[in-house]
Amino acid sequence: MDSFKSLTWKQTILVVSSTLFFAVVIFFIEISLLVIDARQELSESQQELVDSVEQPATNAIWALDDLRAEQTIQGILKVEHVGSAILKLEDGSRFVSVNNGAPSVNPELFTSISAKLFGDLKQISRSLYRPFYTDANGNKELIGSLTVFYYTQELTSSLFSSLRFSLWATLARAFLLTLVLSIVFHRFLTQPIAKISEAIDRIDPESPANHLLPPDRAHNDDELGAVISKLNQILIQFDTTQTKLRKMATRDPLTELPNRTLLLETIAVTIQRAKTKQRRFSLLFIDLDRFKNVNDSLGHEVGDQFLIRVARNLELTVGQIGTVARLGGDEFVVLADGLDSPTKAVELVDKLLVQLNTPMQLNEHTVHPAASIGIAIYPDDGLRAEDLIRHADIAMYSAKAAGSNQWAFFKPQMTERASVRLRTEASLHDALENNEFILHFQPKLDIETGAVVGCEALIRWQKDGRLISPASFIPVAEETGMIIQIGQWVVEQSCKTIKDWKTRYNFSVPIAINVSSQQFLDASLVPDIKQAALRYQVAPQSLEIEITETSLMNDIESAIIKLQQLKSAGFGIAVDDFGTGYSSLSYLRRLPISTMKIDRGFVSDLPEESAIASTILMLGKQLDLNIVAEGVENEQQLAWLQNQGCQIGQGFYFSKPLPIESFEAKYIAPNRNTIKTSS
Repeated sequence: MDSFKSLTWKQTILVVSSTLFFAVVIFFIEISLLVIDARQELSESQQELVDSVEQPATNAIWALDDLRAEQTIQGILKVEHVGSAILKLEDGSRFVSVNNGAPSVNPELFTSISAKLFGDLKQISRSLYRPFYTDANGNKELIGSLTVFYYTQELTSSLFSSLRFSLWATLARAFLLTLVLSIVFHRFLTQPIAKISEAIDRIDPESPANHLLPPDRAHNDDELGAVISKLNQILIQFDTTQTKLRKMATRDPLTELPNRTLLLETIAVTIQRAKTKQRRFSLLFIDLDRFKNVNDSLGHEVGDQFLIRVARNLELTVGQIGTVARLGGDEFVVLADGLDSPTKAVELVDKLLVQLNTPMQLNEHTVHPAASIGIAIYPDDGLRAEDLIRHADIAMYSAKAAGSNQWAFFKPQMTERASVRLRTEASLHDALENNEFILHFQPKLDIETGAVVGCEALIRWQKDGRLISPASFIPVAEETGMIIQIGQWVVEQSCKTIKDWKTRYNFSVPIAINVSSQQFLDASLVPDIKQAALRYQVAPQSLEIEITETSLMNDIESAIIKLQQLKSAGFGIAVDDFGTGYSSLSYLRRLPISTMKIDRGFVSDLPEESAIASTILMLGKQLDLNIVAEGVENEQQLAWLQNQGCQIGQGFYFSKPLPIESFEAKYIAPNRNTIKTSS
């Protein structure tokens, strides 16, 4: 009974204190809002008042017309709460002044409150300058000043008068609500809960199943009876599950590293210790590059082995410096409590990348890991655990954008870039649905004859009346996986264009389309291209698939199989940006390609630096491939390519990428009734 009384009184006291507290808080909020509004209105009215009399007062002082000046500022006294006004000359001497008489005397406390609330608005001054005059340096000539004084005590008095009734009404409502809630809580909640509480107090945490809650006949059929029943079920199961639950709550089941929950707790403890000792620490966010390729090509079992090996390597490298955790997927976090400077953080990152880049033998497969790492420093980059993780994650994305095996520190502007990235991702979904993408076409010309022998389809985003460069949205599309859908759209539109040219002009040139690394790895690539060509009745040789050298080398054996399928179906295959990667000549001979493109970086150096371009041309001729020089921009480059026997040129020297209407008018319509099916 004593505990029941105690709970009842506590409940009553809590209800009373809570109700009164919130009533008082709401009342003070109301006062604050009223004061803010009153200050704002007073400030705005002061500015409007001074603005309205500035010009006539300036003219009066300039003319030294005291009668006109007095008439000008006399009207100010009619404004509410204005006490007096004074016009002074530039030397500080009084020119004209007016006042409303002495204000009423208020108690000292009231005067002090008024000074705190509106003391800074008690007067407003405005400097007056000679009309329509500036000297040679652009400076104005000061001729006087206008000062208006306010009786802020009157404003305070009217404000508090309006609050008296509100205060009493608030208190009355609070007491009435307290009485009603106390009765209701006592009858329907406090008394039954108190009995359950007494039973719960008797439970032994070490053997909860031996101390079940006694059933209450009066509550067998209601919610409290259900609570007792459910609690007893939980107590029975708790003996066998509490150890397992504790481990699952804090450990990653695959790698047995701390999971996000335990990591957040550890970071919070580290933050408290760092605050006490006034120290810094580092947080590294690690994302494995191309992990999806491992899962997709070698299977999830090998992928799991890969993650476990990575976890052990991270623990081995970090050692006693900090804690390694896995957030999920291929994302790891290193909390390095012992690294209190960016320099030390970079030293650890370098060691981690060396360790992570070591090839792994998984069953019969050799995997070459790579990673991108973002770095956040406490307290510079965040004061909370969640902020540090988020900022390190943002820095990791910045590192990934720079290429594989890169790292980056967090910078505040990265947050804005991340927001832009999210907005761009959302807009890309809408762009596909709203048909905002268009294709531009850049011609490929026979270097000897100048005849058009093909073109390259280049995607553009037409949004709100402007064209968005692929450099702004393609990286986001690649990061989010939307590049596959966009690539499918390009294939579809290219086949549709080829059919349209053949129908309307009886003329066709091969269209080359770029396939990204992700799209090339997608299992549906070959079926999608074949089905699109069949759907639009397009000859396979009218479509050329451009793959970057780097994409091929990610998984060369799989690439050869996929390219062979496309080549067997009749589609052209081009290696784009050749010479920028690290492809082996032995692999190059096995690739079923028909065209090799010299990267614009090598063409731009012509004719001064020609060694690499010469080698590529020689190699292409030996392999009996078509050679396309990208980025031709001047006659000197063109002349060198002609002398070296390069067949095809592409670049701004011939034409920039053109909208389809312009391309048709310049290259398609003049060649109607001529069919070209290969380059």
